[in-house]
Amino acid sequence: MSAERKSARLALAFLAFVVGLPAFADVEVHVVSVGQGRQTDDFYALPEINLLVDRPGSDVALVLIDGGEAHWRIETTQGTRISEVVRDGPDEAPARVTLSGIPMQIEEGPDLPLVFGPVGADFRAMLDTVGDRFGIDRIAGFTALHKAGRPALRVDRVDRATPGLSRDYLADHLVDPRDLPPALRGWIETPGETGGPDVRFDETGVTLSDPSGLRFLPITGNVPTILLPAASVYDPSSHTVFAVSYGGPGYLYAVDALTGAWRVIAGLNDYDASALLFDPATGQVVMTGAFSRPGDIRAFTLDGAMTSTFVPTIGFPGLTDLFDYGNEHGPPLVPHLLRDGWLLVSASAPSGPAYPDAGAFRLYPVALRSGEVKLLAYEND
Repeated sequence: MSAERKSARLALAFLAFVVGLPAFADVEVHVVSVGQGRQTDDFYALPEINLLVDRPGSDVALVLIDGGEAHWRIETTQGTRISEVVRDGPDEAPARVTLSGIPMQIEEGPDLPLVFGPVGADFRAMLDTVGDRFGIDRIAGFTALHKAGRPALRVDRVDRATPGLSRDYLADHLVDPRDLPPALRGWIETPGETGGPDVRFDETGVTLSDPSGLRFLPITGNVPTILLPAASVYDPSSHTVFAVSYGGPGYLYAVDALTGAWRVIAGLNDYDASALLFDPATGQVVMTGAFSRPGDIRAFTLDGAMTSTFVPTIGFPGLTDLFDYGNEHGPPLVPHLLRDGWLLVSASAPSGPAYPDAGAFRLYPVALRSGEVKLLAYEND
């Protein structure tokens, strides 16, 4: 659902508890997320989560997220003031919150996602919802545990070092476009203007579609069987279609659009490609990786010589915001332009029922020789 809808639904679910104190202007908002409480000797009692808040002289608001069926036992040190306590979890899951042994009435509602680290799409959604609820741009702290033990979790400091606790932390990662080749800067103004025929690639061959009609170029008998077509691109200057497959070792093919002749430029040795780009100026076919290795970037010359660059997913600022990092594969990188050793790539949030907000994207220049990555532009809506 959209951030606005999630915020609206959550606002209805939240119940703030003011503990005998007036409202405070400067409140620390701490989020604590625990997957499962500790089962006590009393089999009929709710599993417990012990929490100690040690912030003398501070006014603290707590956002408690659990997997359901939990008893939050909150204690405070002298001088610590709890101004609000919010608890969220699965619909209709029984839960209790006590503060210094005093039961607090809670209202159940739609759940915030359980999150166990300040990274990933679920964490960003949670942060935006909590930020809207409290009118803040950054939470003061985040504590998470998959399963609670007997010792109490502690909220005892303000975390100013973790960038991801800020809602718009990516603003600090943006680079000055003037430091990049002019062609990369210009691409932002006219993105996606590639021109040329449409290319379709399947197990039988490639089909070119342009105003003059369709041309089908079937595979010839001297190339390996195409198991799983991955991507293709047409270079009008050389009248060549470049295509890449995976499944088995995978291959990079070149197809002469004038004669229909196919040839193998290189075997990929089990490399799974997601997208490709041909750069006429350098005569290179550039590929980005699929599945769990989007930053596995490889460039082939037309005689099959290869250079490679590997950038881990976390090396791209904000890329992990676009998916459930740690539980699923991220979106592939789409290559757009190669100039002066810099490859311009983009990533977009997946589309589908689980990702209704698929407008989020990131734009990165990558130095193919060094693996340096910059953030050139981003959008979260």
